[in-house]
Amino acid sequence: MRLLKTILLLLLIGVAVVFTIQNMEIVRLSFLNFHLEIPLSFASVAIYILGAISGGLVFSLLKKLTLEDSDKKKS
Repeated sequence: MRLLKTILLLLLIGVAVVFTIQNMEIVRLSFLNFHLEIPLSFASVAIYILGAISGGLVFSLLKKLTLEDSDKKKS
């Protein structure tokens, strides 16, 4: 099992390296008056991470609201 996990991790790292090398074009990101020029691969990873964080926050908020609602119904 440990060997399988190691192989999967190395495969994932290899895919990430290939993705980074193939997507080095510079993109310009703008938000309000802020501008940032970074490689496309880094922008993709940053957006993925921000999406995971915001999705986790929304999930935890919904879970908390559901638990509070079920506690109110029990009372």
